[in-house]
Amino acid sequence: MEQTIPDVGSSEQASKRAAEEKARDDLEVLQKMMHAKFDEYQLQLNEKFLNAESVAKTQVPGTRALRWHRRVSVQISDQPADEADEIIDSFLQIGDDDDKGASRKGFKTVVKSALDRFLKNTATGQQEEEKFFIYAVHNTIVRVDIKLFKWNLAVQGFSDVWKGLLGYIICLSVVDPTKLDTDEFVYLISEYAGDNGQNVNNYVEFMQKIYSTARQLKLDQSKTSHAPDDR
Repeated sequence: MEQTIPDVGSSEQASKRAAEEKARDDLEVLQKMMHAKFDEYQLQLNEKFLNAESVAKTQVPGTRALRWHRRVSVQISDQPADEADEIIDSFLQIGDDDDKGASRKGFKTVVKSALDRFLKNTATGQQEEEKFFIYAVHNTIVRVDIKLFKWNLAVQGFSDVWKGLLGYIICLSVVDPTKLDTDEFVYLISEYAGDNGQNVNNYVEFMQKIYSTARQLKLDQSKTSHAPDDR
């Protein structure tokens, strides 16, 4: 009686396909979890906007959300710089496109420096980071809040193609310059600057100029609105 020789190659292919299918299912679950976390974060920020006066006692508040941007993507690169560029470009796309090329490059350097450690962390599992930055859009001081989540994956069916899952949500809000002391402002724009060359210096100088102008304009408007009516 003849015996059938097992098709080892076919068995391995079936096992690989099953692992890949499970990996895709797991990926979908992780994406949904990440969006749920972003929904929660968005609610938390909206609560702060609703209680701006109270929040101002302990931190620099944004007055209200102007724009939200979120993204969840599968990582296919081992290079953190690739991820950083993608995230930072999302920051910069929010702003305008006028004559601030040098300051934009400086801001990009600052943000990249702040996110570098998080993006380079290759430990398996879930990680998260939350930061905010001060920038200027249309000659207005704005606060840019960002929340990042990352899952580094090392399981069969995933590691051959995908490195993990990276997601972030960004919120842009206007800051009242009169609520921001000069010392606070200098600290916030310099916190992650380090010694990163002329572009960063251009960014800091540009921000100081915008801050001084915006603050003085706001104070002048306040004086005008409270001036006695001589009629």
